[in-house]
Amino acid sequence: MTLRIPDRRRVKATRWAMVCGLLLVACRRQEEIHVDKAAAAKDSSFDAVLPNGFEMVQLRGEGSERMRAPTGARVERTGRGFLVEAGPDFAVEVVPDAPAVSELATPPGVARVVSDANTAVFEAPDGAYSFVVVRELVPEWDEDRRRRLSCGSAGGGVSGAGTRADKRGFSKSAVQIMVAACRTLELPALE
Repeated sequence: MTLRIPDRRRVKATRWAMVCGLLLVACRRQEEIHVDKAAAAKDSSFDAVLPNGFEMVQLRGEGSERMRAPTGARVERTGRGFLVEAGPDFAVEVVPDAPAVSELATPPGVARVVSDANTAVFEAPDGAYSFVVVRELVPEWDEDRRRRLSCGSAGGGVSGAGTRADKRGFSKSAVQIMVAACRTLELPALE
């Protein structure tokens, strides 16, 4: 049996092929990591936290439904309910006799990105968000008389059909703040 020593050129070529193969694998792995980071950057988490400086506003005047809104927010009666507005990033409609969140339809082309028992957040293809929070409130003076109110981004259909993120939308951070404000919606307490 004869032991054959490989030609030097073949050894060098084989080494280069192995190095190139390893680099190619490493580059592809780096590309996959980059894609995973990009996917993680579009985080679908949703944190509804009310910032400092929000105050209670009465919807119908003293002793009525109330909620927290930015200082200086104005409350206006609409045909369906109330509009609470404070600048371009805070505009919510409060509407009585709302359907449950589970009964709201999601319009075509709009994605429901957050949904729980009393909150639905929608995203339009252009990245604009809208939402609906449904609160079932029970007056202290009459526990048998429940009131279901919806509080949603202005411009959306918060009563009847689903909201319209494609009609008027807000940034994700603005919607997070408005959802937190809508969750403070309450009836007056007996004193």
